[in-house]
This record gives sequence, structure tokens and C-alpha cells, in this order.
Amino acid sequence: MFKLRVCAFLSDEQGGGTLWGLFWFMILLSIAGVSVDGTDAFRNDTMLQATADAAALAAVIDLPRADSAVASAVEYAGKNMPPEVYGDVLLAEDVDIGIWDAENRTFIRDVPIPDAVHVRVRMDHARGNAVVASFLRIVGFKAWELEAHAIAQKFTPQCYTDGLVARGYVDTSSNNQYYNEFCIHGQQGVYLQNGSFFELGTSVSMPDLSLLTIPTDGLTSNPGLEDALREGSLDPRMVDRVPEIMDMYLDPTSPIQPIWIDQSKPVIEVDCNFNFGDHETKRIYHVICPANKQVQIPANSYIRETLVIAESQIKIPSGATLEDVILASRATTSNDGANIHFSSSVKLGRADDCADGGGVQIFSTQNLFISSSITFNGVQLVSAKNVDLGASDAGVKGLAVQAGGNIKLSSNNAFGLCNGDDPLLLTNQHYRLVN
Repeated sequence: MFKLRVCAFLSDEQGGGTLWGLFWFMILLSIAGVSVDGTDAFRNDTMLQATADAAALAAVIDLPRADSAVASAVEYAGKNMPPEVYGDVLLAEDVDIGIWDAENRTFIRDVPIPDAVHVRVRMDHARGNAVVASFLRIVGFKAWELEAHAIAQKFTPQCYTDGLVARGYVDTSSNNQYYNEFCIHGQQGVYLQNGSFFELGTSVSMPDLSLLTIPTDGLTSNPGLEDALREGSLDPRMVDRVPEIMDMYLDPTSPIQPIWIDQSKPVIEVDCNFNFGDHETKRIYHVICPANKQVQIPANSYIRETLVIAESQIKIPSGATLEDVILASRATTSNDGANIHFSSSVKLGRADDCADGGGVQIFSTQNLFISSSITFNGVQLVSAKNVDLGASDAGVKGLAVQAGGNIKLSSNNAFGLCNGDDPLLLTNQHYRLVN
């Protein structure tokens, strides 16, 4: 009897569908879990990466102040993913300050002059903020642990340190030579004549190569030009800051003051009749006189360690030598003329192959005119309007030009001859995610 009952039980198919139903229920539940919980994990992972990017970019703006950079990273991470909702995704210990080695694509920590920030954001069990699963808990999966990294770098485009950058166009004459990664950029185009040479590594750029104007045989008559051509945008943002910069220079304690200014001394106010042959070094001069008047640096004079902010026009006659000098004018001019005018044979900057110090910075709210046979050694020119550069047979060793209008360049110049790497006093920093 017992044997018959066992056989009947084993052969009974009632309830078989329940087992298959449970099996398929678990399968479908797992699929739903992967779909729902996976989507939630993907959403949080995307938010983590965006938070890492935002935190790194916010931090790098504060460099080289490491403490401020770390604080900004944590603050912006909290704004993107509030701790009361997501827990502490970023702590101060998750932020590293260092430099980005672009060649080896490596972040190097603990360096004297940092230019990059690395952040790591996390949602995990250790932080108590792992992404808890819902459906997948039924099959034994409890939570996702997520992590994202970002590295942001502060950098200065090459064109800002040794190049010509115009918001309008760059118009160059023939027979110029460009070396050592020198850069030409025109937001509205570049005009080139024949007979110029472009060393490998130099660049001629504009938003679209259709904005390039050259003679019919321009690619063959300008050796190296074809390899130098680039597409891209680059705005000379310094030109918008000229009035602000001039106001800051009138404050002896301003953080942008060069190291050779005596910050304990007040600004010296003079009129257009002042003889800069009698200037005091390490001082700031404010020239106050009508905009249509002109203050003149004496011919064949040697001016050094002097900062001049003029409400009038500035004229630099032939033979003058300027080293560690800043000149700026906000005078308005008739017929859109130049409010800073350089005569021929002026020496700008110390002839030291761009070693530290000795450079010259020029800021103009109007046009800027540079005559021929000027010697450039570590010079920065910033004009809210146009810049006109004459011929300079002696070569140009360190020249950075930003123009809110156009840049016109004469012939027989040689650019990019500087072997040193003297950083210019003022330039807009750019920021980017590198990893």
C-alpha cells in the first residue's frame, strides 16, 4: 500500500506549474531588478561623474591656493549631490593637488607650483551611502558601490604666451619667419602673402579654414604653412579687462603689481609736462591731463622699473630703452587713432633671451601703433582695438599680442626666437578636464 502511494505521489503532476511559475517569476524579477536597479545605479554613476567634473573645475580655479581649492571642491560636490540626500560623496581627503603631465598622462602630487586638481567621489559601504538595490535584494544583491574620478588643469594657451591673437583678423605681409611654436590666430580670419616660413610646430588658426586668405600659390610659396593650419576658436579675453587692469595698477597694494614696484609708496600724480627722464624707479605714475594731449618719454632715454597709467596719449620717441616697464593709456582719440605710439628703433625689454624679469607690458583702450625696427624681448601688447606692427629686422624674442580688433603685421620679421620661458605678468587662465 505504501509503495503504491509513493508511486502515485511521484507520478502526480498537479502543482508542477507552480514550480515553473516560481522559476519564471524569479527570472522576471531578476530582469526587472537589473532594469530598475541598474538604471538607478547608472543614474547615480552619471551624477557622480558630473559632480567629480564640477568639483575639479571649481577647485582648479583657486590654484595655487591649495586650501581654497580643496574647500571649493568639497563645496561644489555638496551643491551637486547634497549630503542629506546622497551622503558625503567627497571629503577633503579625496582631493589631491599637483600637476598634470600631459606627455605621460599622469597626475603628480605634492609639487611646489601646482596646476591641476584630482578628485575622487564615492558612494560605497564605507561612506554609508552605497546605492541600495530594490528588486535585486530578493536574489541576494544588496547595493552598488560607485566611484568616479576627474582631473582638471589650469593652463595658458600657447598663443597667449608667444603669438598674435585677434578678435578680428590678422593681416601679415610677406617674408616673415615663424619658429618655436609661435602662433597666429584670427577669429575672423588670417591674411597671408607669399614668402613666409613656418617651422614645424608653429600654428596658423581660425574657426574655419575658409577664413584663410592666401595667394593662389600660397601653400607652396609659404613653406610649412600647410602643416601649420588649424581650425578652432580662441578669444583674446584680456582686451575686455584693460580698464579694470588699469584701475588695479593704480592701487599700489594690488595683487597684480609687479615685484619691482615699491608697494609702500603712494601713486605719483603728474601732468603731460612731466619729464620721465627724471623718473623715480619702483614707482607708479598717474598722468592726468586731457585725452587729446600727449605725454612723451624722452628720446634715447633708459626707463626701468616704472609703471605709467595715463589718461592722455603716450609717445615713445626713437632710441628709448624700456625694461621692467608697464605702460597703459585709456585716452580716447579722434578718428580711431592710436593712444600709444612707438617710434622706430625703440628697445622693448631686456635682451636676455626671455630670462625672468626685464619684460614690458603695454595696455591700450584704443589702437596701438608700433613703428619699424623695434626690438622685442619678452613683451606683451594688449589693445582693445587694433595693433599695427612694423618691420623688425632684429627679430622678435618673446611677443604676445591680443587685439580686440585686427592685427596688421609688416614684412621681414622673425618670430619665436626666444629660448627662455619668461611668464608674462597678466593673461587669462583657461581650465579644462584632462581625465
